[in-house]
Amino acid sequence: MKTVSQMAFETCSDEDLVQACLEGNEAAWEELINRYARLIYTIPLRFGFPQHVADEVFQEVCLILLEKLHTLQNRRRLSSWLMTVTRRVCIRRYRTQPDAPMLDIQDVVVVHPERVEERVMRREEQQLLREALERLDERCRRLLALLFFDEEDGVSYQEIAELLDMPLGSIGPTRSRCLQKLRRILTDMEEEKTSKPENS
Repeated sequence: MKTVSQMAFETCSDEDLVQACLEGNEAAWEELINRYARLIYTIPLRFGFPQHVADEVFQEVCLILLEKLHTLQNRRRLSSWLMTVTRRVCIRRYRTQPDAPMLDIQDVVVVHPERVEERVMRREEQQLLREALERLDERCRRLLALLFFDEEDGVSYQEIAELLDMPLGSIGPTRSRCLQKLRRILTDMEEEKTSKPENS
């Protein structure tokens, strides 16, 4: 059950909440963590990490929050700052775990109706796309998965370059080549499917 002090901060703006935290108010800190816990947890889970790793990421982000909150210049952008901090923690872990799990294909989103990634939105073709992605090399799979986060939780080109250890300027061309490979694989799979005789 929340204390009266904690409840007093529930309706506070982020700016006022941050100020109270910086003044050492424990109830404000608890409210800040509670307010953004779900946001922080969502990011490592969407990176494909299991729950226990998401727990570790959450703890690390909370420590960074405690140590670095005073450096936040625009307090209205607290949520964006937390997302950036959390993504960077995830990226560091991803880079040290080459066998880190792939993002689930259902986390990939469409950014243009004419592109191959539109298939993700078509429920009946999700399995086909999943199988096609599995036929890509690991570099392409990771690149496409990271590129097609939604805009709000998106991973920047700079972060992708750091994560995949590739030059920033090569991401666009590599993305195009990977999508071309994916299109060819999907075409081949559809041809394989149509060429199979139907069961009588």
